[in-house]
Formats: sequence, C-alpha cells, structure tokens
Amino acid sequence: MLFRLRLTAVVLAALPLFGASAADISLIPQPAALTRGEGTFRLAPATAIICTKTNDAPCGFAADSLAGWIARARGLRLARSTAVAAPAIVLRRADAPTGEGYRLTVTPSGIEIAAASDAGLYYGAVTLFQLATEQTGATGVIDIPAVTIDDAPRFAWRGLMLDSARHFQPPDAVKALLDAMALHKLNVLHWHLADDQGWRIEIKKYPRLTKLGAFRHNRREGRYGGFYTQSQIRDIVAYAKARAITIVPEIEMPGHALAAIAAYPKLASVRHVPKGPSGDWGVFPYLYNVNDATFAFLEDVLTEVMALFPSPYIHTGGDEAPKDQWNASPEVQQRLRTLGVKDTKALQGYFTARIGRFLEAHGRRQIGWDEILEGHPPPSAVVMSWSSIASASEAAALGHDVVLSPAPTFYLDYCQAVRDGEPTCRGLQSTLQDVYGFDPAPPGALQNHLLGVQANIWTEHLPLPPSVFYAAFPRAAAMAETGWSQSHDWNSFVARLPAQLRRYDVLGMVHSDIAFVPAITAEAAASGARVSLANQVQSGILRYTLDGAAPTHASAAYTAPFETTLPVTLTAATFIDGEQVGRSAQKRLDPASLVRRSSWDMDQCTNDLPLAQKNRDVMMVNVMHPCWIYRSADLGTWRGLDIAVARLPFNFQIGQDIKKIPLTPKAASGGQLEIRRDDCRGPLLAVLNLPRVRGTLHATIPPQTGIHDLCLNFLRRKVDPVWSIAWVQPLRKE
Repeated sequence: MLFRLRLTAVVLAALPLFGASAADISLIPQPAALTRGEGTFRLAPATAIICTKTNDAPCGFAADSLAGWIARARGLRLARSTAVAAPAIVLRRADAPTGEGYRLTVTPSGIEIAAASDAGLYYGAVTLFQLATEQTGATGVIDIPAVTIDDAPRFAWRGLMLDSARHFQPPDAVKALLDAMALHKLNVLHWHLADDQGWRIEIKKYPRLTKLGAFRHNRREGRYGGFYTQSQIRDIVAYAKARAITIVPEIEMPGHALAAIAAYPKLASVRHVPKGPSGDWGVFPYLYNVNDATFAFLEDVLTEVMALFPSPYIHTGGDEAPKDQWNASPEVQQRLRTLGVKDTKALQGYFTARIGRFLEAHGRRQIGWDEILEGHPPPSAVVMSWSSIASASEAAALGHDVVLSPAPTFYLDYCQAVRDGEPTCRGLQSTLQDVYGFDPAPPGALQNHLLGVQANIWTEHLPLPPSVFYAAFPRAAAMAETGWSQSHDWNSFVARLPAQLRRYDVLGMVHSDIAFVPAITAEAAASGARVSLANQVQSGILRYTLDGAAPTHASAAYTAPFETTLPVTLTAATFIDGEQVGRSAQKRLDPASLVRRSSWDMDQCTNDLPLAQKNRDVMMVNVMHPCWIYRSADLGTWRGLDIAVARLPFNFQIGQDIKKIPLTPKAASGGQLEIRRDDCRGPLLAVLNLPRVRGTLHATIPPQTGIHDLCLNFLRRKVDPVWSIAWVQPLRKE
C-alpha cells in the first residue's frame, strides 16, 4: 500500500557498502549503496537518451527531465532516441528494484537506469543528473565516474507541508516547489489549503468560500488573498504525479475554520462572527458547530476535494481547537448530551471519527495533527505528530500509523540563524545541523508504525515564494536525507552540500547559504579589537581580509581569535577545496561598532513569543514583552545612547496568554522606553517617549562607573502596537 513503511535494510544488507572510494561523489540524499568502478563515461552531444519500452510516457518524462536539467546546468544538450545504440543513456523497465528503488550503472561504454516503477526511473534520472553536475557551468563534455548504485528509500513518506492559507503562492510557485522537491526525492506535498486567514480551494457547491473566504481586508495588508481553481488544482496534481509526488490536501476542522465560518456563518458555534478571514496570526476560537447541517457541508466539501486529489490520504487538521465556544454554546451542549459524549474534548473525538468514517467509506484514510489523540480517534486514523516524540509514541502504542513532523526542528519557518541580516522568521532557531541531526526512528511501537518524516513550511512570516524557498533549502535537503538514506553522517553531508548549492544556483533556485556565512564577533582589546570568526557547519577554511576586499583562496586563513588595530573593514568567507561557499560577511570595525548592538545581538528579557519582524529593518522582538538586555556595558566610558526604534502591529491571536502581556497604565499615551541598570528592576537611568512610527531616540545617562548590564524595556498602555529596537549605539565620553 502506498505510504506504508518501507524498511530496506534487509534487502540492502547483501549490497556493497558506501565505501571510501566513493567519498568524492556528492549525492544528496546519500544512496543506499554505491560502488566505484574503473574509468569514466564521457557524456557528449552525441550521447542519446533511450527508453527501451515503446510508448512509455513516464519513462519519456524522466528522460526529458534529465536532458533539461543537464542543459540548464552544463549547457550540454542531449537528444532522445528510439534506436538503441552506444554510447547512450538507457532507461529500462525491470522486475527489480521494486517500489521507488532503482539501479544506476555507469561504465565507460554506457549508462543504464533500471527500475520497476515510474518513480524509480525518475529518481535514477535525478541521481544521474547529480553525477553530471559535480561541477557546474557550460561545457562540451562531462566525464561521469563509473559507478554502480543500488538505491531505495528508508521511509515511504518523505514530505514537505506548504501553507498556502496564511500567504498565497501562485500556481507557478507551487510547481517550482514541486520541482525542487523532486530533485531531493521528496514524494509528498502536504498542502494546507484552509485556515483562519484564507480558504484557497474552489468548491463549486459553496462559491462564497472563495468569493469571501479567500480574501482578507485589514489596514496592514489592504485586500489580500487568492485561491486555486479546480482546473489549476488538477493541473498541479498532474504536475506533481509526473515527478513522483503525491499531494495530500488539508482542510482544517473543527478549528482554524474562520474563513469558512465567515463565508457561511451558520457553520459557527456562536451567533456573531467576523465578516471575513483575519490577517492576524495565531489560534482563533472559532470552531465549526456539530449539527448535521455542518457535517453535510463538510462532506460536500470533502467530496469535491477527493475528486481533485487522488491521494489515499486526506488531512483534516484537528490541532489547536480551543473549546471555549463549544463550552459556552447551549446548542453544542445539548448535542453533547444527545450523543452521550462526556465533554467537549471527547466531542472533538466524535467529530474526528465521523469525518474519518466518511472518508473511509470513500476509500480514503484520514490523517490529522497529534491533538486528535485527545479525543480518541478511530484506529485507522494516521497521526502527524508535531508536538513531541512522546505523543508520536503514544499514537503508535494505540495502533495508529505516524508521520513525524517535530517542532521546532522540522518547522522551517523557524530562524535558520539568529543573527542580523536574516529575513523574517519565528524566533527560535532550527539550524541546518539541527534538522540533519533529528533521529526519526526510536525503538518500540513507533518504529513499527512510522510511515516517515515531514518538514513544514508555515508562512505567517514567509510572505512571498522567494522567502518560502529561502526558509526551505537546504534544510529540506537535510530532512530528505533523513527520510531516504540508511546511513547519516553530518560531516559527509556538509562535504557534499557545496555541489548541491551550486546546482541550486544554476537552476535559479532561491536558497539560504547562512550555514556557511561566517559570523564576525569583535570586542575591544589593547591593540584595538579581538576578532573571532565561525560558521554554523564548523567546516571549511575561513579566509578574511582587513581592507574590504573580497577574500580569495590565497587570503589569510583564520585559525584562532586574533587582534587587529582599528579601523578596518573585515570581510570573511568560507572556502572548501579552494572554492568559496556561500556569501562573504563584512563588518566595519571601529570603536563605535565594537559597542553597537542590534536587536539580534542582545538577549531577550523573556522568551514568550520571539519573532523576527520587519519595519524597514528586520528586528528580533518578543512581541509579548519587548525588552532587551545589553550585556556588560562599560558605563564609566559612556555619556549616553542612540537607540533606533520602530513600531510594529500586534497581529497575533494568543488566547488567554494575552493576559500575560505586561501593560503600564501610567505610561505615556504613545509608549515609552525605559532604561535601567543591572536588571529590569534596577536603578532607573532614562525614560524616553516614542515617535509616531519609527525614529532614533537619544538618551543621556547620569554618570556611572563600572561594568553593568542594561535593561531596555518598552512600556505600553495597550497591547497594540508593539515597539522594537533596531539597534543601540552607545556614545562615548569626549
């Protein structure tokens, strides 16, 4: 059955190990078994690509894809042929490998990809493309090393989730993501199509879902939205299928339902509902009611969804469904008693089970987030576990199949690096190494029920397709190797990654390189400044210059912290095998910059809800408590501070947690910034009134001595707006 757990260790036990002789071949994900042969095969314009079976459209698509990738990456154009003649690349149907597996054989006389399935042939073509692009750039011929690769995936579910509800991606952007997934042998796109912020799928029986529910109106965005017509969805589903990707649609229920409820208020559990979707992020209280008319609506919707998506699974959400409205609704309470259900938590279980039975009756299987366990869903339900390994293990112990999608590790909207210059993101950090290091297969019941792994691209803070891609790659490559490969080695992955980044570049694929970009830290020293350099991958040679020039392979190599006179313009980059990987980092070092701090550099006073938010600058701010600690300030040398500040909207639904936000009724009407010494209850040094939108504040501080921490805390009468610091520049005494 599609998406059942596939463990290939037994099958592959008799195959050659991935030996040291293959260490110089950069394939991602790592194949199950690779053996180097003697010599190379020369790929040239005369090389034909042949499908041995006539009228084999999927094979032809794999062949055409291979030719297109190589043409884009290397400028070498290969032709399809129907006549078997050497030298050639031959794609052959075979009885084995089965499933998604393939065998790729490269000898000096030719190349063969053998597989039983469409997916196997396609994945063999992906691997051959990578062999042909160890280097990129136009060339007349490509020498491909002789190898034998026997490959098959570790797990059958290797997914990405795309949230198109919070921000809408045009159809071409969705197709571009499918292209990128295919190049990593990812085979499931979980498509989040309905939420409080928008309904994105045309349902012909209920046109108001898209006429009203697909567009939101607010001061921050104006009129924002969009939706996919059924014709567009059929086209995207076919596009995915050709690339061995199944699209699993998600229609959230019973919560995250505001867009639908605004379009059809009779679906609500309360009398008064908003007139449209919201531009706020977070958890809303609006749940579908539980009468038969609402279930009829949902069944109608799912009937049209199933007609569009042939996936064996339909995702029905189930997460973050606060029961306040159900608890307060006389209608819902009467329904609860009629059904003989204990409480509203169990009522969600009834809701989930009823929808699950409907899907089963139509040959589909329900999948939902792990909160569905709270209501004891039917055994056939699949649990997509995001909250913890413990909840996944609980689901497996109850007999449920599981897809692991842990937060924050596999949540790709979390920051890849908490450092100045990064785009908007959720404030917790999930680095490339964090993603790669996650172990998806602990022992016990979970191992027997684990379908696979998935990373999620929530888009509250990723408003445009380029920001989606920047957040996703190369972290999705790390997750892809977790889902596909039998063996895992971080240092090996890092060594193979530069070739993958070059492929991204030549294919025009937006991606992050922050894992390789050196972080520059500097502090005052006797000679001027003491400088440290580091990158996240802890690999390569960091080379630098002090005159602003771009580093080269001949520039000074960083080996340990060093001192330099001031002023200098330090530029640093990572080099691997003599080639620069990633962007350069540059920082002007002078007495002022050594004490300057951005919002990213300082500690948050508390860690309630840190987010990287934008008002010209991208600033790291805890939107519940905007407050920072400037560490180790030499106050004896300071006369004051310049502080750049900016206003941000508080567009977050956080339920009862809103009561935890500290408010100051006696603060100035426009808000104030308070500066205290040592901690946030220490001696008061300054109180500054805030500008209307943004500006630079000047604080004169009374004479001080010694080294102290500073607390910079915004005071506000009301929750909205939020104020953030962009940077703090201490002013030295003359």
